Amino acid sequence: MLNWLRHPMKENRPHRNAPGRRPTPGRVWPLAVALVVSTAPTGFAETIKIGGTGAATATMEALAKAFERAHPDQKVIVVPGLGSRGAKKALMAGSLDIAVSADPLTAAERDQEFGAFDYARSPYVFITSRAHAASGLSMKELVDIYNGTTTTWPDGSRLRLILRPPLDSDTTALRAISPAMDRAVQAALSRPGMINAPSDQDAVDAIEHLPGAFGISTLGLLISEKRSVKVLAIDGVVPSTKAMAEGAYPYFKTLRVITRRTPPPPVQRFLEYLQSPRAHEILSTLGFWAVAPKAGR
Repeated sequence: MLNWLRHPMKENRPHRNAPGRRPTPGRVWPLAVALVVSTAPTGFAETIKIGGTGAATATMEALAKAFERAHPDQKVIVVPGLGSRGAKKALMAGSLDIAVSADPLTAAERDQEFGAFDYARSPYVFITSRAHAASGLSMKELVDIYNGTTTTWPDGSRLRLILRPPLDSDTTALRAISPAMDRAVQAALSRPGMINAPSDQDAVDAIEHLPGAFGISTLGLLISEKRSVKVLAIDGVVPSTKAMAEGAYPYFKTLRVITRRTPPPPVQRFLEYLQSPRAHEILSTLGFWAVAPKAGR
């Protein structure tokens, strides 16, 4: 059991009944009696709702299916399109049981009786739609692309830079690479007419379909969604979970799950499943490196 789940906290948690079909008039009591007889004492399957960063959506769907096979009495719904911040808001409003976030909890969020633990990392990757583009870039070349010095590919065709919102975790990670990259990203965000993709999926969609497009994503998203883009080596290193784990490729996104400190038993079972060998195996096949929670969290 996760250490931070052991501490009882007072909370008001809505009662969760799995959805069922409304009985037709005249058959309410026979149906109700039949349900009590046939399902007692287990009743309907319990539902867990998960949502969050787009980088994790397809992988969470794969994990949810495997979890349901191991726990046939439970149903996991993965809600797409929320993003890290939207998922945290939904969790705090009681609309989600688990938020998957690339952003850490703030102190204020921890004060609201929420806990989190990191469960996976995936390499950040720089990608393009061009099959005949260069196989790799140097960090200096990356900086030149973002600051606007480089606007074409080596053959002279247009390079279309796809940005993410200023407060998005991908933008924050880019800016943290170096002071030069921080200035370059700020310059890109300030240039008029730039393409700004609001979500992880929107960014990859644009890069897949726009000629000469270039931008950032995560290896896990590309593999789990079977995306058709070209991943570029950076400073001669091809992005992979092995290169990331060995420190040869230092650019990665950390994903964490957030829930109430005292979640209901089904949610707790799913959180513990994320740490199982089977879940780690699934993560590894989809471009993620499993992370064990720190003791005492």
